[in-house]
Amino acid sequence: MTARSGDAPPGTATGTAPAARPRATGEDATLARLDALLSDLSAAQAEINALEGRRAALLADIADLSEHAERAVLDADDPHLRRTSSARRRELARRAVVAEVGTTLHLGEHAAANLCDHAQTLRRKAPRSLAALAAGRCSWAHAARVARHLADLEPADARRVEASVAPVLATGTPAQVDARARRARENIHPEPVEVRAAKASEHRAVYLDDGRDGMAWLTAHLPATHAHAAYDRLTRTATALHAETDSLTVSQGRADALAALLLDDGTLDQSAVPALPASAAPRPPAQDPALTRPVPSIAAIARNIRPQVTVTVPVLTLLGVSDIPADLDGHVPIAPDMARELAALAPSLRRVLTHPESGIPLSVGRESYTAPSALKAELARRDATCRFPGCTVPAVRSDLDHSTAWADGGTTGADNLAHLCRHHHVLKHQAGWTVRHRPPPGSRPGTPGSSPTTPTPASASASAHSLGLNGHLEWTSPTGRRHTTCPDGGVVATRHGSVPRGTLPTTADLPPF
Repeated sequence: MTARSGDAPPGTATGTAPAARPRATGEDATLARLDALLSDLSAAQAEINALEGRRAALLADIADLSEHAERAVLDADDPHLRRTSSARRRELARRAVVAEVGTTLHLGEHAAANLCDHAQTLRRKAPRSLAALAAGRCSWAHAARVARHLADLEPADARRVEASVAPVLATGTPAQVDARARRARENIHPEPVEVRAAKASEHRAVYLDDGRDGMAWLTAHLPATHAHAAYDRLTRTATALHAETDSLTVSQGRADALAALLLDDGTLDQSAVPALPASAAPRPPAQDPALTRPVPSIAAIARNIRPQVTVTVPVLTLLGVSDIPADLDGHVPIAPDMARELAALAPSLRRVLTHPESGIPLSVGRESYTAPSALKAELARRDATCRFPGCTVPAVRSDLDHSTAWADGGTTGADNLAHLCRHHHVLKHQAGWTVRHRPPPGSRPGTPGSSPTTPTPASASASAHSLGLNGHLEWTSPTGRRHTTCPDGGVVATRHGSVPRGTLPTTADLPPF
């Protein structure tokens, strides 16, 4: 959500931003010009969106027409064609029409087919999203993310997913729309997640795509648990390498660790690895140890690091009396059986158990700058990602920031803490962006994180629970534009949350919290 700072309703803030320094006349003129350009940019984008909506309607018409184009586009005199099935003839007719679209738009047939499929899905299963596109309120990139998650759903289920995505369709990024649609689809899909996971794992693969300047892309499509654990090991290896030399970035370190692990299992004959001719091989500066590090040493570091993933498991699922899916790293639903299997592997798993009566602390006030571990875990679950508008860096790789700075009287509580990736953490403190917590729509303003009045324990608890864990943030840019972000974390409860088997355990039977 975006608005101008002058439109803020009174009494809605739950944190007090530091007073802005006076700006010189030149600075005001620069920001005014920037504001005007942003307004023009927004208007231009709305026009582009509306044209994309018109294109989507035309593509949907073409896709509908292709379903009845057999006689028009196929050669009825072809003897081979006469012996093919009706399904095959329909497929050929559609391919012929898609080829027309591709040549008209100068696209490959795969890209043209995706355009037609998504447009047809939007018309049949997500009419509100198509209408928003036609009105210029969202882009094709946003609408296409909705469509790709609805293709295998019945219309009624598709409408429920669309309704869940609607709040972020016009205000979020395509990646955020994709995440919301994916979670909503998991929530209502008629097949249990473990059945779909088994089918999807049949499509696991590795792809190689050549790039420029002697580089290439190596991409793997893996089960989520394997991918997240592998990425964690690469990241922690890269962090260790970065600590030794600032010239090696964490991204470069991940790539080096991946190559080291794949190309050296302790037995690889390094002399047998093909190399560039000496005259063509790049010669890194001798003073840079990161660029001359032997591959085996990186592999040794990586092998000594245990990969970690965080799985949020409803306690009844963990005990085997319910089948509500768990969450992997805050936003990827996984099957109950897989969650229970991971929970048993304590050496490689930090277990975070949730229960309605667990008594998770929501604030320690001014007693401590550092949040207690239970509060950190709950806020990581709440936020799931960096809370800057549009950012999708996972919370587990972000900093836990005091929205109102500790030095300015901010408290250590759910209503004054939010995850920010390092990039946006720096932006908040050094580039004129400010943030404050706000109550969710329809609720009364709560106690601010830096309130000068000391609340009672009961009011503080109520405020933290109704406000802090809802985590609504209002960001204000240097030009005064306001953007509201809402967290999208939490365990997905699906229609396959089974009726507990047998007798429910008593409180005494539950693990300690």
